[in-house]
Amino acid sequence: MMAAEKWYEYQECYRKYGLDMRPKCVSKKDEIKKPSGLRISAKDKARLLLLTLFAGLLCICLIITAAYSTQIKFNTNAILAQADEVQGEIENLNVAIKSATNISIIEEKAMNELGMVYPEITQIAFIEAGSNTMPDFALTLKQLAFNK
Repeated sequence: MMAAEKWYEYQECYRKYGLDMRPKCVSKKDEIKKPSGLRISAKDKARLLLLTLFAGLLCICLIITAAYSTQIKFNTNAILAQADEVQGEIENLNVAIKSATNISIIEEKAMNELGMVYPEITQIAFIEAGSNTMPDFALTLKQLAFNK
C-alpha cells in the first residue's frame, strides 16, 4: 500500500499548482452528444440536391452546346473545302479558255485541221468607200466570193 500512499502525496503536490491528477471518467453521454451547429436540416438537403441537379444540367447543356458548335464548324470547313475545289476548277477553265482563244492557236488549228490558207491577192475583193452604185451589196459580195 505504500505505493498508493505515495500516489496520493504526489496528487497533493500537484494540486498546489492547479493540476488535478485524478483519472477522469468518460461518460457515455459525452460521447453521444453531437454539436448542434453541424446538423443539416431536410430543407438544406433539398436545396443541396437542387443545386447539384442544376449544376449537372448546366454541365450537360455546355457539353451539348460544344458538340453542336463543333458540328457547325465541321460543316463550315467542308463547305470551304468544296469552295476551294470549285475555285480551282474555275481557274483551270479560265486558263483553258485563254489558251483556246489565243490567235496563234486558232490560226494553227485552221491551217492544220481544216486546211484553210490565206487568200491570194487575186481572191481579195476591194470595195470603194465613195461608190454607191451597187444596189444590193450582199448579192454583189456573194457573186464576187463564188465567181458567179
